[in-house]
Amino acid sequence: MLAMNYRGPYRVRADRNKAMPEIEHSGDAIVRVTRSCICGSDLHLYHGLVPDTRIGTTFGHEFIGVVEEIGESVQNLKVGDNVLVPFNIACDKCIFCQQGLFGNCHEYNPQATAVGVFA
Repeated sequence: MLAMNYRGPYRVRADRNKAMPEIEHSGDAIVRVTRSCICGSDLHLYHGLVPDTRIGTTFGHEFIGVVEEIGESVQNLKVGDNVLVPFNIACDKCIFCQQGLFGNCHEYNPQATAVGVFA
């Protein structure tokens, strides 16, 4: 699979040997990317401003594609659907998602916010 990988600050590389994704959870979907773009958060990574960005990290989290495979509990997609994937991915079930705070979803983004740390 072709992917854009981080190689260090100001260095990226197109890698044709990235492993194909697999369904890991019943709510997963695999999407074949047909169009992709970068956003400001990708630029923060590219510039080396996010200290824990590891060599080999795949860039690009906003894209358009076609659903290739779905997990057994996926109900609102079917194979062959065209989809637009925004930057935030959410479960739609946790307390944050129920309040419309999808960027804080701890089910799919476990480090989204620091819960219980506030004084």
